[in-house]
Amino acid sequence: MTTFKAEVYAHQKRSDGSYNIKIRIIHKKQKKYLPTPYYVYKEDLTRTFKLKNQYYIDECDKIIRKYRSIIDKLGERSLSMNVSQIVDTINHGNIDDKIDLDIIEYGRNIAKQMRESGHIGNALNYENTLNNLVKFVGREKISVQEITVKFVNDWILWLTEMPAKSNRVRGTRAQSLYPSNLRAIINRAKNEYNDEELGIIRIPLSPFKKIKLPKISISKKRALDIKQLQALSQVNYRNIDRLGFSRFNLAKDMFLLSFLLIGMNEVDLFNCTDYKNGRITYQRTKTKNRRADSAEISIKVEPEAKKFIDKYRDPEGKRIFCFYKEYSSCGAFEAAINKGLKKIGDIINVDDLEFYAARHTWATIAANDIMIDKYIIHSALNHVDPTMKITDIYIKKSWDPIDQANRRVIDFVKLYIGDLNEPGRDKYLLKYLLKQNSKQK
Repeated sequence: MTTFKAEVYAHQKRSDGSYNIKIRIIHKKQKKYLPTPYYVYKEDLTRTFKLKNQYYIDECDKIIRKYRSIIDKLGERSLSMNVSQIVDTINHGNIDDKIDLDIIEYGRNIAKQMRESGHIGNALNYENTLNNLVKFVGREKISVQEITVKFVNDWILWLTEMPAKSNRVRGTRAQSLYPSNLRAIINRAKNEYNDEELGIIRIPLSPFKKIKLPKISISKKRALDIKQLQALSQVNYRNIDRLGFSRFNLAKDMFLLSFLLIGMNEVDLFNCTDYKNGRITYQRTKTKNRRADSAEISIKVEPEAKKFIDKYRDPEGKRIFCFYKEYSSCGAFEAAINKGLKKIGDIINVDDLEFYAARHTWATIAANDIMIDKYIIHSALNHVDPTMKITDIYIKKSWDPIDQANRRVIDFVKLYIGDLNEPGRDKYLLKYLLKQNSKQK
């Protein structure tokens, strides 16, 4: 049984001569003390430091009755708790009390932690979700208690009816991804603030149990066919009339380079540093924190890819490519590429062309046109086949099957990789390098 008693202790006298009244809690012969908002002086106490002022006696009785009510609601569950758990339950208020948690602030803290731990992609997804949610409600604060079935369904409807950019057909990705991210944030909050074993339910709502999220439609045009890929490789460069890179020209080069490197992502192109013995070795950013092998892969640089590497090599050798010198962040680098690809897509009649299509295109050609074994494709794309996890432990990793598969794909598509010198590039590149050298000095 848990007991409570108001106490004042002579050795806890404050500088102004007052004493704080504390509630002594005894549970399973263990003691803890909780302070009250009340302070008394010697005239309020007996010689043995017992309360004699009836006002404070009554106020402390109210506090004790509140504490007793909380513990009584625990019932037999309190028997399995220690005194610290009892105090924690009391500090969080009535076990049936709901909390008014700002889910936007809570979610942003999660995203911040993700960024700090290197989960940049996941952090960006969460940030986009929260920004969209704020736009939907028109304010920066949203209580977790507002997230009801109707709230989520209204949000999904709003996402569905929101006009797409550039008059393109809106897909279903946002309607599924954003609510899924919100569900993950709320589940994390419930794990933190609820304790079902002890019957402490501060976030009771579970709206997503009653909501069927829209399925993400698979875009049939995400992967280019061979003619479209060949057409992309034959698109003429645009004349450079400024320092730095042309988005259009950069987009073409990076799409082809990604294809030649088996769908290497923008973030990995931006950050990679290991180029030795004709191979680029890197840990795939998207999955390295979810894999025991840190998602490491090594790609043989074929002659077609080497042309692009030579064109964009980092003169200082800190990274393989010089993109970090031109763009302040990987996000800016990605944005520049995708903006250029939209213009290229208009030329080759591909709606909403995105960088990730290079990866899909390689996989589709490898599987459908060359009939490469799907396990090799999984390995080349740096995926994990759950059915092969145990087997992989006993097999020494070899990059040969991936190298052979990539060579077969490149030979099959017959890309046009001609002169990579863009019109006007030599003149402006020289100015650019001079500018960079002057900054370093």
